[in-house]
Amino acid sequence: MDLEILVVDDGSSDRSAEIAAAHPAVARVLRQANQGVAVARNKGAAVATGRFVAFLDQDDLWHPARASLLLDLARTTGALAVGTTEYPFARSVDRSALEAVGDGRHTWPAQWVDEESEVEALLEVPVDSLKGTGDLEELRVERFMSGPAAITTSFMYERDLYAKAGGCAPWVKAADDHVLNTCVAKIQGVIPRIDVPCLFYRVHPASTSTVSPLVAPYLSMLLALRWGRVLPGESQDSDYVRHLLGQMPGSTLSLTEQVAMVWLTVPKERRTRAVGRLLKRHLGDARRSASTR
Repeated sequence: MDLEILVVDDGSSDRSAEIAAAHPAVARVLRQANQGVAVARNKGAAVATGRFVAFLDQDDLWHPARASLLLDLARTTGALAVGTTEYPFARSVDRSALEAVGDGRHTWPAQWVDEESEVEALLEVPVDSLKGTGDLEELRVERFMSGPAAITTSFMYERDLYAKAGGCAPWVKAADDHVLNTCVAKIQGVIPRIDVPCLFYRVHPASTSTVSPLVAPYLSMLLALRWGRVLPGESQDSDYVRHLLGQMPGSTLSLTEQVAMVWLTVPKERRTRAVGRLLKRHLGDARRSASTR
């Protein structure tokens, strides 16, 4: 198996590029002014010379057998985009900070590791020993239209298919890969994903999904995909969408924008009731605020 490892330095201010350039496994370091992860990924995919591309964020790890597993899955299924499941882990020192985030992510890690031994603790696990069913799931466009199905680094794409799908979308933060995967599923029909959690995904309190408000970006992105008249146009009544709608009052959107977003997102038969609940919640918040003055 011939691997080409490219590192894209997105305007870092530390010695990341220098350290990467000195690593014997790195074929090339690409530097750019800070333009965001989507542009960095697209740049790496454009420069890569192999048939397939896959991504690894700076804070995650691949099991040594993962590349072979992805290539075997592509060969056996004939698919040009395939994926695996993830194995979430976290550093023991981050436990309190994860609890403080308040969204339950301190319950996500399958394993807690010490900083000085995390690589040894994770990469020495035999792939056959990782908990997974080995079952194959077919991710269709409807699944992506209802909410994120996986993280960016879960998938491997044929480079030509990646380009045809438009690459990662630089116009939406923390959901750039979701636009890509939705388009890939539309083109390919399904994205096969095997339940072998050989991508070690680090759970930490400073992840993009934590520090980036997702209510307005994700819901507006979903509307743009629906109204493009290529993807399924019906409203998606999913747990994830309902979760974001529930966070609407605390978002940066104005009340008028919130009402419009709810009206356009919720299925027709539930719109009036959903808007009523939103207004009632705002009224309750206003009354509580007035009573404390």
